Amino acid sequence: MIAKLAKTCTLRISPDKLNFILCDKLANGGVSMWCELEQENFFNEYQMEGVSAENNEIYLELTSENLSRALKTAQNARALKIKLTNKHFPCLTVSVELLSMSSSSRIVTHDIPIKVIPRKLWKDLQEPVVPDPDVDLIFSSASQERYLDVHQSQEERNFMV
Repeated sequence: MIAKLAKTCTLRISPDKLNFILCDKLANGGVSMWCELEQENFFNEYQMEGVSAENNEIYLELTSENLSRALKTAQNARALKIKLTNKHFPCLTVSVELLSMSSSSRIVTHDIPIKVIPRKLWKDLQEPVVPDPDVDLIFSSASQERYLDVHQSQEERNFMV
């Protein structure tokens, strides 16, 4: 989905979260997005080390389409490993272990070129301040929604003029 919104995005890696950030500050408006993923919901094992103890984060700029292609390979993966590497240029290496029909496995590796964002630019990539919403939407299962729709429409009939 991010690949459809912008060509590049920023990936913020911290000890407990991954953030995908779009900050398209064009004069005529642009797309801005802040997506936060708790690492424990996606990884059994997770290790990261930032610049220092007080700046324990990593900011990377990457082409969203390249990341999307690499992660599509991982849909039926047995294992997925993502590492920051330097192979003639900085890249995010995505290694996907796939099972084959003969129950052996094969590894598919994608090297995604990245740009490491210097610390002096991190202040421009902080979580935006968003006002409290006027409306909260809570989605329930489909069977409950049918019941709620019928129940609401019966109540609404009593108040129709």
